[in-house]
Amino acid sequence: MGRDEFTYYSFSTATASRGISFETREDGTRRATCSVTHEAEQRSKRSGKLEPAVDPAVMVIRRSLPRFEEMPDGRFELTIGCPMDMESTCDTTGSMGDNVQTMIEVLPETYGVISEVLPGYDLQLALGIFGDMVDRFIVNRPQFEMTAEKIVDYVTKLVPESNGGDIHEDPQYAIFGAAYLTDTFTNRIGLKGYHFMITDAPMHRYRLDPDLIERVYGEDVWKNLADNGHSDITRTNLPDIDDMFKALHKRAHAFVIGLGGATSYFSTYYDVRHRINIHDTRCLPAIEAAVIGLTEGTLQPMDLRKFLKDHQVSNANIDRAMPGLSQVELSAQRKLEQAAKIVIPKKGDIFAKKTDKQPVDASALPDVPVLKAPKEPDKPKKSTWI
Repeated sequence: MGRDEFTYYSFSTATASRGISFETREDGTRRATCSVTHEAEQRSKRSGKLEPAVDPAVMVIRRSLPRFEEMPDGRFELTIGCPMDMESTCDTTGSMGDNVQTMIEVLPETYGVISEVLPGYDLQLALGIFGDMVDRFIVNRPQFEMTAEKIVDYVTKLVPESNGGDIHEDPQYAIFGAAYLTDTFTNRIGLKGYHFMITDAPMHRYRLDPDLIERVYGEDVWKNLADNGHSDITRTNLPDIDDMFKALHKRAHAFVIGLGGATSYFSTYYDVRHRINIHDTRCLPAIEAAVIGLTEGTLQPMDLRKFLKDHQVSNANIDRAMPGLSQVELSAQRKLEQAAKIVIPKKGDIFAKKTDKQPVDASALPDVPVLKAPKEPDKPKKSTWI
């Protein structure tokens, strides 16, 4: 796993091993021929629990860390590149109930097009979902993963309930985890990862409920919060919704992507630079990649429309998304990099310890002797006969 990368072949192998097949429609889209979450839904009905891979109460703190291989001298080689965490939490209530199906159908595009605007990084995805407090499971939240096998595994274990009660939903409990129960290498070195909330509905604006937090993240959540540097958050001292969203923006480049103009419901928590509207969720891979590319400075505004067209985004989606995309702060990540005065680690860098933030200075590494081929023995001289 230390050197495994997401490929279309590994995606095909992972889905085929789970009995998932696809057909290509006339419009060129890939569609699964069966429900990819049916078995997980049935297991959850029998057990009343989520699978550990997507249960926010199991290994509560979600981590995005470098992948290393230990060297013979005890140091560690970075095998792929600097990790870049990207988390999404998608509404799966009502008409949004088929979004997990879409998620796996576009997964190769998601990994491929986002990697395209993150050259040199080790992209790590946590693709989760949320619902309503009346649902059995308010939040499904996986770990950050980077291989097709792991990502396909957790996507097929998500349980979209497609209910939701009233019009308003409860993404705030997913946002709580993203803000306070996440530990990433990007934050350790002064950068930010990415967080996307995708929805078509407003949010209940109640105060956070400690009972619901425990229902989602387990009774030990308060200890986990303290372990992750948030000892000030307790059962009797919860942040308000405004402060929670501020904490999310402090930790991640966070955006809301809305259908049907839903971003207007979140203008209090996401300013104009962080709100994107779309027509349907099949365009999410390219839209998320466009946001990331602009923020990283690897995609320029003048190239934006062509980028979206090249990645098969419909004109309807382009027209809906362009006003929001045109507001995204260009090269915001580079400003953080300059402020942090760090060198972003790259593939092959050597670290003294796994917990170090920066690699060993290459000039301080000992010279490795070059092994020369053994000298061939002199050939015997031919005898001269008289």
